[in-house]
Amino acid sequence: MSGKIHVRMLYTLPLVLLMLLLLASAVWAGEPEEEPGGSGEPVGETSAAAVSGPYDDGGNWELGIHGTAGDLTAATAAERAGMSYWLAPASNWTQRYSFAESGSWEKDFKRDNVTPSGWENSYIDSVDLQFYVGHGWPGGFTFFNSSYNDGSLVPNDCYRSWGDRDNEWLALTSCQVLADSNLGNWAACMYGQHLIMGFVTNASAYNNASSTQAYHFGRYIMQNYTMPQAWYKACDVAQRGRITRTIINELDCLNDKPNYGQVCADSYDWDWWYQTHSCGTETALYVPSQDIQQLPVFKAKALTLQEADNRFATLGETFGLPTTPTVQAAGLGQDDSNFYITEVNSRTLEMDKVSGLFNYSDLNALWTTDQAVRAMSVSAASPNYISQDDARQIADAFLRNSKLGASDAVFYEVISDTISSEIITTTLTAAALDDVEEFPILWQVIYSRRLHAQTINAAGVMQEQEFSVVGSGAKQKVYVPVAAEVGAADILQTQPNGVQGGWRQIEQAVDAATGEALYTTILTAEEVKALYLALLDKVALNDLPIEVKSREILTHTIAYWEEPVGVDQGEFIPVYELKLKLVEAQSDAVVEDFVYVPASPIYMRPVAKILDAPTEPINAGTAISLTAADASKSLKELGFGDFNIVLGSGDPTDYQYDWYLDGELIESGPALNNFVIPFSADNRALSVTIELRVKDIRSPNTNTVATDKAVITSDLGIFLPTVTR
Repeated sequence: MSGKIHVRMLYTLPLVLLMLLLLASAVWAGEPEEEPGGSGEPVGETSAAAVSGPYDDGGNWELGIHGTAGDLTAATAAERAGMSYWLAPASNWTQRYSFAESGSWEKDFKRDNVTPSGWENSYIDSVDLQFYVGHGWPGGFTFFNSSYNDGSLVPNDCYRSWGDRDNEWLALTSCQVLADSNLGNWAACMYGQHLIMGFVTNASAYNNASSTQAYHFGRYIMQNYTMPQAWYKACDVAQRGRITRTIINELDCLNDKPNYGQVCADSYDWDWWYQTHSCGTETALYVPSQDIQQLPVFKAKALTLQEADNRFATLGETFGLPTTPTVQAAGLGQDDSNFYITEVNSRTLEMDKVSGLFNYSDLNALWTTDQAVRAMSVSAASPNYISQDDARQIADAFLRNSKLGASDAVFYEVISDTISSEIITTTLTAAALDDVEEFPILWQVIYSRRLHAQTINAAGVMQEQEFSVVGSGAKQKVYVPVAAEVGAADILQTQPNGVQGGWRQIEQAVDAATGEALYTTILTAEEVKALYLALLDKVALNDLPIEVKSREILTHTIAYWEEPVGVDQGEFIPVYELKLKLVEAQSDAVVEDFVYVPASPIYMRPVAKILDAPTEPINAGTAISLTAADASKSLKELGFGDFNIVLGSGDPTDYQYDWYLDGELIESGPALNNFVIPFSADNRALSVTIELRVKDIRSPNTNTVATDKAVITSDLGIFLPTVTR
């Protein structure tokens, strides 16, 4: 079933309101700024006009996107593209807007009865699903353009306002927004809204769209997952070591499944719950990097079509689901999908037909309302209660009996996902969660991957070393319920609710002529540390959407990186895992996190840099030319510190330069010549964004693409907020 099953009255902006908004736009410059950070106290109760009734316009589900971080433009662009990829082409979804960087405004999330006022009714509350990627902290999330109003959305800005018109779901790829310290205040923003999905910990953002949280979130929505199921599974396949959380208006909202047209009733009361999901993964083993100069090259073996068909058929037999070689994901709206998918009675199995990575889920049993209710009613003394030790035994036995347990898998931990007891909140005050009880809803039994390899030291001597495989592709997880069937003869015979695994087959690369094993020379730890601190996201495989005042590298080790499901990977990437101490800019909170930097420049993204972008406004209709920096030059030659290294192959003929406008290729080559600044139909932006993408075609991994952007401002004009564009 497509579209919405609930029909509400049509909402349009009356002419008088439009005139008032236009008048307001002329006096914004003189409005007082509110203090950034902190939750503050509510200015007043939600106005009667704002809650006069539901305004859902029926028809397709609507999607709105904001991406804004300023210093992570490639990552926010990738997240926005990932969010659009599955939903925008779908027949039952309509993308209403997608705003980048300077076009993403705090006012779009802010209620109208606060000073200075916001436009949330015309933006977040005009779409069913609102997605945001950018910097965050427990007290708020930020906007690169601070002109509308102070650049930080805090709970007071949205108090009792989200959902009284159209919005059902808000998803945030942003660090720490749903941590404990301000959770009640964010819940107080919900007024008819069903779910807020985000992160307790930091999140990771990536420069490649198919690696992002948003891409997999949209993919699982189109596979008929509920909203929380889609968010958690996206984290499982796209993140590592993260914790996600959902604030829930009513427990029935856990079953919101838009692709089936299934949603809970809107609720305007003061009670709420929260559900917490750990995305798992172990940090890397310590490796004495000072003893290593060269690392072996490991090739990822892509499955042939016949091998993929056979593997999918075997998985289908294991999980009792029918499969045929013609099962494709084309029905999801993307004909070139890498996935085989089958589903029977909400039991679903997917497999990446290139890598063999797979996910099995019983969608009737994972993160549902029934599961939450059962979890809150069962106790450790119940005869059908499954303990952590039981879960480990169940998982080990299942993997052994199904022959899904890989020889290079090592048990890591058993961890629980939880559901909270009911929380009541009546005012916007600091949330006190000390008395909240959290119940385990399922056990995750998690396994890590290890590699054994011969390394070469500075003296040319080989030595055996064990390495961790990191990256979101290096996960094996078995999901075990906390409650077995009542009356079960043996709870250890309980079947898992889900399984994730099947990591890539690899082999050590050899020289075709000599048959000798291939090695790559790596940078020293000190070189990589200096490189990261100077270039940050230009060299790291993952970005952290947290606004950082300062960072310090605490420790380092070496590992191999495996990409997530859906990403074509030619070789595993030798990386330095850097443990960071970060001071968050808004709150001065100190957190620790990890970034991953390729250990050899050949695996790094090339440099993308637009040399001559205009900084002053350009009249629409004017022709301009832009030039890309020569990516085959050293970082020092390109003005990036004193690093005499080239990112990528270093051969000028290996670098491909492409220029894009709004995601559409407009020219290829190292220069964009005589580009005419278009007249914008969207008065919000008053600018065009030209993106340069640089690809090293000799890179062993096809997703090694770097980006740079030039935001070119055109004539100034008057912005009139409106629901449609």
